Order: sequence, then structure tokens, then C-alpha cells
Amino acid sequence: MALLRNFIVLSCSMVLATTAAADLNVHGALKGGWTDLDYGDGDFPAGTDVDSTDHTFSLLAGLTFPVARDRIHLGGEIAQTYLGEYTAEFGGADEDVKLYGSEVVFAGFFDVATGTRLFVRAGGWAWESDVDHGDDDSGFDPVWGAGFTYGLDNLLLRGEANRYDADDVKVDAYTIGLQYQFM
Repeated sequence: MALLRNFIVLSCSMVLATTAAADLNVHGALKGGWTDLDYGDGDFPAGTDVDSTDHTFSLLAGLTFPVARDRIHLGGEIAQTYLGEYTAEFGGADEDVKLYGSEVVFAGFFDVATGTRLFVRAGGWAWESDVDHGDDDSGFDPVWGAGFTYGLDNLLLRGEANRYDADDVKVDAYTIGLQYQFM
């Protein structure tokens, strides 16, 4: 977690230092949706049945600044993300695994029409997994995704698809939510 904290402080410092003369945009978002866990067939014993879908939600904050005639905005986002609880059934026993973490990403937003922006994001996330009757685990792995925002005032609709890695497990998250532009 110290590495994540230092990375967040460094990222925010770089963004603030490069935007001294630029208009800084601050936003926050609450989003929810569903996930699809790709566990790799070789990771579990034969006969294992894994419930690989669940719900997800995130709370995020971001800073961006305009470049290229206010058509492109660059910056970063930090988020707290819950990726769901998954059940693996083998030998008559169920094991539940919860997956959650904190992410820090760099983002680029591109105006494509009045009120509509497309964006891409890439970074990393410090994840933790809680396993019933087993070993909990944690790590730091990549996250990346793409999406859109739509709205004419400060309240925007936000939709996105993200790929989260957690060791050998990959989780695709599809979310929709609301984003509010503070500045």
C-alpha cells in the first residue's frame, strides 16, 4: 500500500505542477455494473464449477486539464473498486472469494461531439482477495479500459469497460454510472 500511496502522491503532484496556468477540471463518479471472471481452466481441479459473474461498483475522483484546443483532456483518476464475490464448488464444498482494491490510472478524454467524450485509461491497482477457508492474497497488477461520457452540464452519464488483472485471474468489468464535473 505504501507503493500505491507514493504513486498517487507523485501522480497528483505531476498533474498539478503541469497545470499551473491551465484550467484544471475535477470530477467524481459513482458507477456500478457487472463483472466476468476469467479464471483459466487449468487453475482449478477437474469437476470444479465456478460462478464467474457478479456485480461491481466503484467510487472515483479525477483531475484533468485541457490540451490541443480544449478537444483533448489528459489527467489521472483514483478509485476504490469492488469487483464482486465468486463461488467455486468442488468436492461438495463451496469457497467464496471477494475481490476489491484501489486503482490509480492515467486517462485521456477526447471530445467527439457536443457533450460527448470518449476516453481511455491505463494504470495499476492494488488488489486484495478474501477467501473463505483459504489463504487471502494481495498484489499490484495492471488495469486498463475505455469508455464514454455524455451530458451537457456538470452531471454526465459515464459508461466503460475495464480489464483488471489479479495474478493469473482476469476480470472484465462493464459499468455505467454518473460523473459530476466540479470544476
